[in-house]
Amino acid sequence: EYSPYLLDQMIGVVTSATLVAYIIFTMAQETVVKFGPNMVLTVPFVLYGIFRYLYLVHTKKSGGMPEETLLSDLPLQLDILAYGIASVLIIYF
Repeated sequence: EYSPYLLDQMIGVVTSATLVAYIIFTMAQETVVKFGPNMVLTVPFVLYGIFRYLYLVHTKKSGGMPEETLLSDLPLQLDILAYGIASVLIIYF
């Protein structure tokens, strides 16, 4: 019963809240103590991943099965791989 306009508005709010929550997590004192101050450098990967997924949902109409979208989109897979590598390097080196 939700209209497409309302869903788009909710997606905007949730996307913003997710990004802000991740940024706060990377800058939180507990995170800095545990992983160091550089976790904030992973924010661009998260931002790109969110934007890429929204692009796929809105222009390619491929959001019905997120796991299929993830497994079929090379740029999104590369972003996740780059995020993982960056996180490992930041945490362990």
